[in-house]
Amino acid sequence: MRFCIIGAGNGGRAFAAYLSSKGHCVNLYNRSFSRICDIKKKGGIKVKGKLKGFFPIDLITQNLNLAVKDADIILIVTPASAHKSIAKNIAHLLTNDQIILLSPGRTFGAVEVRSIIEKERGNLPIFVAETQTLLFTARQLKKNQVQILTIKDSVDFSAFPEKDTFFISDTLRDVFPQMNPSDNYLQVTLNNIGMLLHPTISLLNASAMDYGRKFNFYAQGASLHTCEILETLQMEFRKIFEKLNLKRINFCEWVEKSYGFKANSIYKAIQKIKAYKNIVAPKELITRYFTEDVPTGLVPMASLGEFLEISTPIIDSIINLSSILCGIDFKKEGRNIMNLKLVDYITKQMKGEDLFEVKKSSKAQIST
Repeated sequence: MRFCIIGAGNGGRAFAAYLSSKGHCVNLYNRSFSRICDIKKKGGIKVKGKLKGFFPIDLITQNLNLAVKDADIILIVTPASAHKSIAKNIAHLLTNDQIILLSPGRTFGAVEVRSIIEKERGNLPIFVAETQTLLFTARQLKKNQVQILTIKDSVDFSAFPEKDTFFISDTLRDVFPQMNPSDNYLQVTLNNIGMLLHPTISLLNASAMDYGRKFNFYAQGASLHTCEILETLQMEFRKIFEKLNLKRINFCEWVEKSYGFKANSIYKAIQKIKAYKNIVAPKELITRYFTEDVPTGLVPMASLGEFLEISTPIIDSIINLSSILCGIDFKKEGRNIMNLKLVDYITKQMKGEDLFEVKKSSKAQIST
């Protein structure tokens, strides 16, 4: 299969090298040349960690048209804040039956991307899905290198609409055996671990980040008292899940599923994750931990809480304080169920109704 990977950061490099190691053709796209110039010079990516070696990349480009052309699967591995612009830019380049996989989608990523493509192209027969988290814990190194700290044991994903999920699963099973298909899109998209951890830890360590002090983001930033706030935040998430008749995978359950060990508190779980131990905090305040995880994580959760008439004071406080720190009105700019036109979908999901008709596509018909 031919893969197009959009984004040459930590995750994009890890995916590109992993797929190359499996013998697949890989097109790697990045908007800025600085991220890909050394990869282009060397013709591939050098990997350390769980995967080792040099892996050639077939096409390394800033030309989105070339990257997307003839790709069977398009992996979007960028901050979720870029999903909207990417969807607009690729909409007119897509052809029938291509699969778009957001890794991760954060919250309602597949909905946002599909709605933009439909606005530009109508009912183009494509498939759009998202993963609940990134398959790899990885860190970009200098030049053409990446370090893969962990390849997670299991990562949930779902398509929007859900009926496309198992065709995508059949297509990807041999390539990504770790990816676990779910026929409940809400269950996957709302279990956004990044929105639980990143904004709160950043907010409570804002001074240190603003001054550029060196500390380990998780091992030191997620102190015992900080994690008590994370536990309270998780309780607000749980109330929303209960109202939606969904099972909330709490952080400790997610850690057991992803990393294979048990813990009975967020603090203990974070301290046990080896891949988190040496991850250094950003040396600036305004990072994707705010600009991605607040508008594409906490804001949609707050909008759900408002729709379901559930009070979310902790979520609201983190959104408001993050907005002040970053000088961005995240509530206005972020995803919400109203601007994504999800009210009817969520209402019908709560009632257990089947919302979608079968898509008129040869591949969709084969999968049903």
